[in-house]
Amino acid sequence: MREPVSSMFPDIFAVARHQAAACPVPMGGPGDLDMIYWLAETSAATRVVETGVAYGWSSLAFLLSLRSRPGSKLISTDMPYPNLNNDRYVGCAVPAELRSQWRILRYADRQALPRALKELGTIDMCHYDSDKSYEGRMWAYPILWKALRRRGFLISDDISDNIAFREFADSIAIDPIVVNLGGKYIGVLAKPSVSQ
Repeated sequence: MREPVSSMFPDIFAVARHQAAACPVPMGGPGDLDMIYWLAETSAATRVVETGVAYGWSSLAFLLSLRSRPGSKLISTDMPYPNLNNDRYVGCAVPAELRSQWRILRYADRQALPRALKELGTIDMCHYDSDKSYEGRMWAYPILWKALRRRGFLISDDISDNIAFREFADSIAIDPIVVNLGGKYIGVLAKPSVSQ
């Protein structure tokens, strides 16, 4: 059993919890931060894309791993919540000392993802947590999968919202890993080491 990331970095998480609690705009909760951190560590990820930031919990998990690999970069895409004026709070859980390897593109996925992938080229990991519609997922998954290196990971939150994740996994003939996080289902696809 791997050590929880919050136990490994208790001071950073204490500050992150305080910052998130002080945020006046309610945003989305954290995903499986331990899984994100340890997949980034075991794959030695250096180029990561995530969609959807909110408080920045998944961003924090990625950046805690990436900081041990100089030259690593996380590009996140995020659109402010309509009419909530939350833009200045996006990513508030991420401390300043971890932000040098991070950039947020504040556009919708269809504008931001092509920009992020053009900048990074091949990616080691991606975490999808933005447009949860069937159409949004089925547009983004193939683009992310194509950019993903062999032995890289595609993680998608809230896959029980619709059948997009299952259909995409079937279309590429990959058996997904499904994680039940307290009734919230997260899907993981590992890209094979050889073309499939």
